[in-house]
Amino acid sequence: MRLATPQSAILSAVIFNALVIIALIPLALRGVTYRPLSAAAMLRRSLLIYGVGGLIVPFVGIKLIDLAIVFLGLA
Repeated sequence: MRLATPQSAILSAVIFNALVIIALIPLALRGVTYRPLSAAAMLRRSLLIYGVGGLIVPFVGIKLIDLAIVFLGLA
């Protein structure tokens, strides 16, 4: 990912994880709405949203936070 320093990489990961936890709390409290879908359609939708998003979003988020940390001179 070519992050600036090991210290900024760790700080970026910690900040990203804290932001994700804060973002997931309202989702957990609200719950999920029931939709009458087939199992295959539900699996496909869940994999697309949570699977692909869970693989791509952390890399992009950590990189952007690392860039901000380096720009601000925090690490």
